[in-house]
Amino acid sequence: MVLRILVLSVLWLIASCELLLMKLKKHDQYVKELYEQLRHRYDYLSANVPIINSKRILGDIDIYAVKGDRIDLYEVKCSYRIHKAKHQLQKVRRFLNNPEGENYFYCGTSKVLEQVTI
Repeated sequence: MVLRILVLSVLWLIASCELLLMKLKKHDQYVKELYEQLRHRYDYLSANVPIINSKRILGDIDIYAVKGDRIDLYEVKCSYRIHKAKHQLQKVRRFLNNPEGENYFYCGTSKVLEQVTI
């Protein structure tokens, strides 16, 4: 009887750990949510794209969206921090040699999507 309780406890612990590992961080949930909203509007869509120069990782683009010759960039924040998002989008545009396209900020908490002028 004690062995059975012990086995059930271990199985419950394993299942709990797997559930915790599967749970996405809040930011990743918001990126996934926005990705699902946008996926039918673009020819190509990618999330969490790293920006790498020859020596190190400079950052990442939350959502990189391509429609024809236009590249739209989306920066996702958990709270309304549009100034930080704007700064990050400027940095990415400089790295990409400023290709044609729009920049957007998405606040996951309030579900607000805004176009950002750089």
